[in-house]
Amino acid sequence: MSRNRKGFTLIELLVVIAIIAVLVALLLPAVQQAREAARRSQCKNNLKQMGLALHNYHDSLSCFPYSYLVGNNLDVNSWGTMILPYLDQAPLYNRYNCSVPPINEASALGFPAAVIASNIAVISTPLSVFSCPSTPGGITTYMAMLPANSGGRGVPPIPVTWTAAQSDYCNTSGVRGTFASIAYASYPGGAGNNRDGVMGPNQLNRISDVTDGSSNTFLVAERAGGAKIYLKGGLVAGSPWNQFGPSNGGGWGDLLNGENWLEGSLYDGTLGPGGGPCGINCTNMRGGTWYSFHVGGCQFLMCDGSVRFVSDNINAFVHASLITRQKGEVFGDF
Repeated sequence: MSRNRKGFTLIELLVVIAIIAVLVALLLPAVQQAREAARRSQCKNNLKQMGLALHNYHDSLSCFPYSYLVGNNLDVNSWGTMILPYLDQAPLYNRYNCSVPPINEASALGFPAAVIASNIAVISTPLSVFSCPSTPGGITTYMAMLPANSGGRGVPPIPVTWTAAQSDYCNTSGVRGTFASIAYASYPGGAGNNRDGVMGPNQLNRISDVTDGSSNTFLVAERAGGAKIYLKGGLVAGSPWNQFGPSNGGGWGDLLNGENWLEGSLYDGTLGPGGGPCGINCTNMRGGTWYSFHVGGCQFLMCDGSVRFVSDNINAFVHASLITRQKGEVFGDF
């Protein structure tokens, strides 16, 4: 007696596999986009938390924190450390002694070794609020370094090192160099007068000092990647790039995280003489450009506490105007 067997032919099976492959190919980008949208939303929320912390700091002390402060004895502190109590990190802040610099060599300058170690442990603590989920590799710690006399004669008097936990954000100190010259080429008076941002070294500014308008002025920017150096084509390693990483100011408690004057870069991410025309997403080198792993631009915390996504194709004059706090520029929507 004959028996009929039903099943797929080889051709039918191949067609089914092909259909599944096409569906996967169509769905995968959508899934990736959804994941990136969630990461970008969390990154935005981080900036909002920082904005709330900075405004609570302002409410308590009638000013924004300095970007960093260097005392007579090199007792250095950064803005990230100062806002810890307003980020629900009071226990961590209470372990930090603001009178002792968090650098390994501070004992040679007469500071107590135990307090130095405690301070370094504090700024080496990974904090999710300073980490953008879009940045590859997650939160890392790194060894930072500053050569002797790199900040001028006797600053620092000896080479100094410290360990810090990564941050994907920084203050916006101001605009200068090639980027400022390009931005203000057609502006009356050119690039002269005050081009400072809101938070600067050894200076305390109030919201009333932001005469350009709090909704038109940056306070914190994305500069992701920490001590790893990225150019337009991605991560770079080896000489000379490994020399920039330790002094890139890529940590929330890193004293160099408070010094971020935008000079711009060339469009490939390398630094031209005095900077370059690119201001966003060409390199994460300190002083080069703001940098994120979001497609098309970076997110910025404005001085009024709002967060804006700014295109990497933004006009140079508008970009520079958003950095300065009291230059008086007039510009439209961005």
